[in-house]
Amino acid sequence: MRASDRLGAFVADALRAGHTRPEITAALTQAGWSEGEARKALADWAEVSYPLPVPRPRPAVSAREALVYGLMFVALAISVFQAVNLGFALIDAWLGDPADAFVWSDWRERSALASLVVFAPLFLLLNLRTASAARADRSLRRSAVRDWLAHGAMFVAALTLVGDLVSAISAALGGGLHPDFLAKSALVAAVSGAIYLYFRGFTRAPEA
Repeated sequence: MRASDRLGAFVADALRAGHTRPEITAALTQAGWSEGEARKALADWAEVSYPLPVPRPRPAVSAREALVYGLMFVALAISVFQAVNLGFALIDAWLGDPADAFVWSDWRERSALASLVVFAPLFLLLNLRTASAARADRSLRRSAVRDWLAHGAMFVAALTLVGDLVSAISAALGGGLHPDFLAKSALVAAVSGAIYLYFRGFTRAPEA
């Protein structure tokens, strides 16, 4: 039996015997377990008035959820990338130096628009369907796939924000804070911040 299984079994037996949570925590810490491990093991059992320990629901994993959420996050990633790409193209056209304009700028804008037309509605549709399903079935909020992908999106967004800040500071030190650079930096910061805040809601613990 794994150590985590032995810990869970001990906590269940202790609760069944009528011991309080502080007593169980004290016994576990005296035996060498950390307070964090003890709290985590106790958190698996609901604090309800019932003669027997009642387990809390655990995050679930299913192939269908992996498919839906994976497709949704890929659609979002492509939509965000192409939206920023389109924003950069428009900033170059409005604020950039005409002498430095790319020959393929028209293709760049067409490609970004085509991707947005396909992937943005796909993300919105999947997002609406998953949100509606989660409201109807609370267990879907405990999806481990959804939680991992949400944290992954937040991680990438946070790294992008940090990288954007480093680029802005580096440009300021080198005297390169041109209007087009500032506009692009602000666009990246706004998009990254919006993504982080949006997926932060995904990671909130569901109601029991």
